[in-house]
Amino acid sequence: MTFDDGPTQFADAILDLLKEKNMKATFFVVGNLYMNTADSNWARIVKRMYNEGHVVGSHTFNHKDLTTLSTDQIKSEMTQLEDAISQAIGKKPAFMRPPYGSGNGNQNVMSTLGSLGYTAAITWNLDSGDWDNKDINYAKQVFSGANGQGSISLNHLQYNGSTKESIVALASAEIDIMLSKGYTPVTMDKCLGLNAYQ
Repeated sequence: MTFDDGPTQFADAILDLLKEKNMKATFFVVGNLYMNTADSNWARIVKRMYNEGHVVGSHTFNHKDLTTLSTDQIKSEMTQLEDAISQAIGKKPAFMRPPYGSGNGNQNVMSTLGSLGYTAAITWNLDSGDWDNKDINYAKQVFSGANGQGSISLNHLQYNGSTKESIVALASAEIDIMLSKGYTPVTMDKCLGLNAYQ
């Protein structure tokens, strides 16, 4: 289970849900989208994610499509966020998720990420459709269709039109469906067998 675009005003509610359900997730955070690294809540939420056993990965500082950037611009997007994450939890991420899922297979993007110490650029194979304002029934259908294969779900901590209630309801339904199908949810480091941090 993965969540993109945090920290947000709804992050604590998702963290509360995950704690209640005894679940761990991977959060791909950004530095300047719904909450900026200059906001003290940004660091507080990232620390909470880490301290509660979740994995914190990079989703770039400004959520830009890396395939449209130069090598130096990619490095800037990554290192600005690395610095903020490192200040919050004392570690630099080794995992990242390219904004829009764009960049896997792009030689410039992949070689630049590798030069910065990233070991995985992680996309997804189950999309809740939350970002496109699909309803909870759409997401339930997507997750119900997972039949035994390894699954990496795409969820967002905020999107246009979202509410705390809608985000929590969707995550709760996803967890219940995946558990009922016999899945054992794990963080990306366990899924990939790689260290989450550099």
